[in-house]
Amino acid sequence: MDNIKYSYQTNMWGLKVQYPKLNNWHEWYDGDFGNGVYYLDWDQILKYHVGAGITGIELMFHMKPYIEQFFGEIGKFTEFVQERGIEAVTTTFAIAFDSHKKESFDDTMRILKENAEFAHKLGARWLTVMPCSGYFGVGPLSDDELKQAAYLMNEFGKWASQIDIMPCIHSEFWCAINKNELERYIEMLDHKNVGFCLDTAQVSILGFDVPEFYDKYHDFIRFFHLKDTPIHAAPDELRLCAGAEFMDTGDRWFWELGAGTVDFKGLWKNLKKHEYKGWMSIETDGTPDPMATMLLSKYYINHELLPIYR
Repeated sequence: MDNIKYSYQTNMWGLKVQYPKLNNWHEWYDGDFGNGVYYLDWDQILKYHVGAGITGIELMFHMKPYIEQFFGEIGKFTEFVQERGIEAVTTTFAIAFDSHKKESFDDTMRILKENAEFAHKLGARWLTVMPCSGYFGVGPLSDDELKQAAYLMNEFGKWASQIDIMPCIHSEFWCAINKNELERYIEMLDHKNVGFCLDTAQVSILGFDVPEFYDKYHDFIRFFHLKDTPIHAAPDELRLCAGAEFMDTGDRWFWELGAGTVDFKGLWKNLKKHEYKGWMSIETDGTPDPMATMLLSKYYINHELLPIYR
């Protein structure tokens, strides 16, 4: 039996999905010879997941209105995906905007609680959280601002534990909590109620060695976002600019597993060393074709990584 299960998260489908099920597939395809129609229908999308051997799905916070509109009760979406072979909605994603500001504490907590309740209604166990605003116009944070951001997250973690949700910090290479602040921030967190989502590409772009980072913080890391990147230790002028996650040139930061420089084989050796068992989410950011990214990444997992740790 495999020790790791896989879910999939994409930013691409969430803004397009408007229908739980198309009643006449051919009607939607007629006259459109592009592939956009293949990403409109949850019934089809879920078949891609299960066909690729992916039995979990991860959602973005902006998908909540769509789900409420077309499924009614949020739990009905979970029933829908389980009927099609998906085992679990693993996580949703949130952003703790202004967590570093004391005056914004109540508003930030309210938004995080709404996102945690959304995750809970879906049956998720984790909420991945970008821990602060973007660096541009905000960073670098002062010591007091960093402490305030950690205080807010610890308070939120205590609250979320009451509904069996664990927030997992998702560090972004363009976040105000950046490479010079991240490890200090981690030490300030309550590791009982707050975990970490290791995004392999984001951590690499910050300049950390991914296998070493996992080895150091394995007890704290409760979830993963798997994606590759050819850019390690990006310079400040690229990493900290406005809208950094999308290059003005159109170049991609993020690629399929095996298409960049992240040492996934070293990571898998450390997963085996520390006997990690649980979920990991393959993530898509900026791909021109989500299904191709899903399949190429899963192929790499099956043929290159799975033999390392069974």
